[in-house]
Formats: sequence, structure tokens, C-alpha cells
Amino acid sequence: MRRIVSRPDPYIIPSVPLPIHVRSAGYNEARPGWTESEPPEEKPFVQIFWCIQGTGEFKIGEKTFLLHPDEAIYRLPGELHCHRAADPKVPWHYCWFTFDGPGARDFLLSYGYEQRPYHSGPCPSALFSELENLVVRRTLYAQRHALSVAAEILALFGCDSGRMEHDVMREFLDLVEKHYRENTFTVEDAAAILGMHRTTLYRIVEKDLLCSPKQYLQHFRVQKALSLLRETSRSVKEIASDTGFGKTDRFCAAIRRTSGFTPKRYRALAAE
Repeated sequence: MRRIVSRPDPYIIPSVPLPIHVRSAGYNEARPGWTESEPPEEKPFVQIFWCIQGTGEFKIGEKTFLLHPDEAIYRLPGELHCHRAADPKVPWHYCWFTFDGPGARDFLLSYGYEQRPYHSGPCPSALFSELENLVVRRTLYAQRHALSVAAEILALFGCDSGRMEHDVMREFLDLVEKHYRENTFTVEDAAAILGMHRTTLYRIVEKDLLCSPKQYLQHFRVQKALSLLRETSRSVKEIASDTGFGKTDRFCAAIRRTSGFTPKRYRALAAE
């Protein structure tokens, strides 16, 4: 099965002033041994490939790369277009899309991705299908929307370990939301639940949030407490207990560091 969907006049770049224009999108189930080879002048566009099954072999310049499931790679405009299904037994399945325009090359390079396979995670097939639906429509909205979908795919493309780190971050944030009320809950507890070393969790969180997991947990508790001070009449002691601070003096010190006021003074100012 091979599916190719392109804009009505693929060799004519739309006049809409966008950074890039999505040219085509599709899906291919290539039998073992299948090869596609086109001269550089026939491919004046950027092309993204995302492997689903099997193995593809790409020749880019003087280098040869193998593309495995959950990996993605790109070609730049004017490069030799040569790739094949490399596994002698398993068909090669992949999604792809292309984009062009005067700034297409620079747009792709601006992401800072090396030209090599990236372990990007499972293929976002729904996004590729959305591009197929948008590329045949020539409304201004469709062209703008196609650009945003292409950018989303490109953001996922270069993740490498980022997809795993994204999952860790989501699970860490969920844990904080679930356990922040418990004054015994710590970053070490979160790391143990996530099944990783405390140092690894610190590295991932600091990379994403620009603060340590401990700082984020403290910030989350303080923000919840400030909200309760503004929006309820509950006592300071109750709020301290229900936001994981435990002791009232620790709670008051944290509120003062954040707001510059005692809890009671903060509440009074918020009510004015």
C-alpha cells in the first residue's frame, strides 16, 4: 500500500506569505528490496520520514544511515533522493511529508537537528493523516493549519530521549498534584515511584522547568496555599496542614518568602 497526497499544483509555491508550505504527505508499505532513487533536481523540498515498521536505508551525501521503528530522519532540498527497504524479510512501513518555499531549508535547519536518525518515539500517524487532509485544501486557514501541524511533527522529530523525558515530566507533575498535601512526600519518594535515581529526576526536571524538583514541589504547595488564603476563610493552621507544610511556622516562613507578607496580612490585602 502506498498513499501520496499533494496540493493541487505541487510545483507551484502558494503566494500566501508563510515561512514554509506543506507540499505533500503520505504513507508507504514497501516490500523487502523496494528502492526509490531520484536525482537531486527532482526533489526541491524538505522531506521528513518516520519509520513505523521494518528498516529503511538512506544515502545522504557520503553517509549511509539505517532507519528503524520509532526513528525519524530528514532530507534537504536538492539532495540525492535514495532510500530502500533494507530488511530482507520485513516490509518497511513509514509516514512522510514534504514542505517547500524559499525558506524551507533554513526553516528546518533552524531546529538545530543533525542530519541523522533520531529515536523520536512512536510515529504520530494522526498528525501525518491530518496533513494529508489539509494539504488538498487551499483555504488560507488550511495552509496556516498545515504549517502548525508540520511544526508539531518537527518538534517531536528531534526528541531522541526527549519523548521518555516528556513522560517522566508528566508523571512527576501528576505525582506532585496527587501528593502535595502529604507533608511526608518528598522528591526521593517521587523518584522511587518513578523507578529512577534521584539524580536522574533532578536532571530531567531542571532541564524542563529550570528549577529543581524540590523547588517545584515547594512552589506548588505555596501557590495552592496562596489560593486558599485568597479564596477561603480557613485558618492558617488548616491551610498549612492541607498543603503539606505540616508545621505552621514553616508555612508562614514560606508565604513570607514568596509574597513578602505574613499569611494573615496577605489575606487582608487580597480582600481589599
